Amino acid sequence: MPKVTYVNAARKDNPVCKKGESYYWWKFLRGPKLYSLTRPKRSQLTQSDFFSQMYDIEDDVIAGFDDAGHSLEELRSMVEDAVEQIRALGEECDEKLNNMPEGLQEGPTGELLQSRSDECESMADELEQIDLDDYPGPKWEPDKTGKNDPPDEYITWLENTIEELQAIEYTGE
Repeated sequence: MPKVTYVNAARKDNPVCKKGESYYWWKFLRGPKLYSLTRPKRSQLTQSDFFSQMYDIEDDVIAGFDDAGHSLEELRSMVEDAVEQIRALGEECDEKLNNMPEGLQEGPTGELLQSRSDECESMADELEQIDLDDYPGPKWEPDKTGKNDPPDEYITWLENTIEELQAIEYTGE
């Protein structure tokens, strides 16, 4: 990953800000200088299409499980979305592998694509294996007014479940 530089006050106007404003910049080897007003995401700091997509899934989708609030249905939907995106990324690797000539499929690039596909499948399976229905306490459903707060045990269980989900990450190469 390239080094990200923060500039507190621009000395002159650039593509993203005017003189005196703060910005970030980074540069890939033999590439143009890139600018942003906000700290760049991990997906912006790689030239790998695969890792760019995986980082977006991890940083936006999986890290966003906290946004489900106390809604188990919302969390379930978010997990399903993450699983779909991860499986789609794995299938993309499979397609690339299958489109390679047979002789190259056994080489390092073919092995890398197969490894990425397998890791995506494993990651999606891990997300699906976390049981979102194993809350041991009394059944709690929000009412239409939203005024009945969930019991503390439910909140603790939900927070632990979200932590468990967010601990799942891509570990391949």
